Amino acid sequence: MTAVRRVLFVDDDTDLLAGLRRTLRLPSTGWQLEFAAGGAQALDRMAERTFDAVVSDLRMPGMDGAQLLAEVGRRYPRAARVILSEDGDRGAVIAAVGPAHQYLAKPCEVDVLVGTLERVLAVRDLIDDDRLADLLGGVESLPKPPRIHAEMLAASADPRGTLADVVAVIEQDLATSAEVLRLVNTAFFGLPAEVTTIARAASLLGLATIQALAVAGAVFGAGGPPPPSLDTHELAQRGMQVGRLARCLAREEGWSRQAVADAFFAGMLFDLGLPTLARANPAAWAAIRSARSARSADAASGQVPDLAADSELEVAHFGCSVTRAGAYLLGLWGFGEPVVAALALQPADPADPAGGDAAPAALVLSFARRAVCHPQAPQPVAPTGYLDRARLVRWQGAALDLLTDQ
Repeated sequence: MTAVRRVLFVDDDTDLLAGLRRTLRLPSTGWQLEFAAGGAQALDRMAERTFDAVVSDLRMPGMDGAQLLAEVGRRYPRAARVILSEDGDRGAVIAAVGPAHQYLAKPCEVDVLVGTLERVLAVRDLIDDDRLADLLGGVESLPKPPRIHAEMLAASADPRGTLADVVAVIEQDLATSAEVLRLVNTAFFGLPAEVTTIARAASLLGLATIQALAVAGAVFGAGGPPPPSLDTHELAQRGMQVGRLARCLAREEGWSRQAVADAFFAGMLFDLGLPTLARANPAAWAAIRSARSARSADAASGQVPDLAADSELEVAHFGCSVTRAGAYLLGLWGFGEPVVAALALQPADPADPAGGDAAPAALVLSFARRAVCHPQAPQPVAPTGYLDRARLVRWQGAALDLLTDQ
């Protein structure tokens, strides 16, 4: 039997809530809508029963939407948190960057709101461990080196500073890059297509907005430092390599512009879950690193490291794979379903009967990850299916050309 999905709408405007009651139609199977007139009433309702998502107006007297969702995140981290804000109110949205998972502009089309809720509730099924779901759902800012915030403050405060200087700082760190892309791609900005580069994201946000984010500590601060043994700059470089190769292969296949962008996104962000998992459980991260070192030492005897072994180690010590944790975060943040699915299906192996029907995007991502992270590991193929021998030869040639030039 399908579990009931409860969604709580919060607004101090009782007429607006009444309108939502009349007009909002969500999927009938397993959905239950409730309404609260303000933050205090919302917390009272949440103390009585469990909600899967909270959709709150930003501007409310007393406890505003950002304050409410911050409290919801502390008390009920598994609840997805969505902010509704007046169009153009960017300053207020900055205040809600941490507490909210997603941001929507008011007035919001019903189909946009419904689509947002459908996607964010679907992603909950990726993680069935309550402790991990609480950990990932409660994330307000990803772990990042303290120097990133200091460098962002310096770059944004320098009167001679340029957007190029800011971009150079952002691109050093995977978590910071992800949070900037998360912000600029939110439905609040209403962009016609996903923004896939930091340079473009910085240009759209503008230097003034980035300065405000840096001073407020949003995006570029908080989150706590990752373990010293985790080189987040290396993660960013590796993700960029994987993303570029995935994009190259998608173009080789003649995919649409959006599908090519999705392939790059998935590649660039495939390690997104690692800083949070490693910070929350440094002992598990140490055990994974030790096991990988021992496995690499055994490579001479024929035990070649591979993605499947990486995933098994992560599940054994963290409770889930890094890619699945990343898919969970990206789904909460509103990234497109193709990107979330490509990460959730990792590692996609066309030679495995259980994974041979994986989406082409997942196969592209797995190929790109192997080529960058485990170049000595054999690339599996399937006699029939998408990744056959002829396609593998083409992809290997493209990878050799791209990675040799970098």
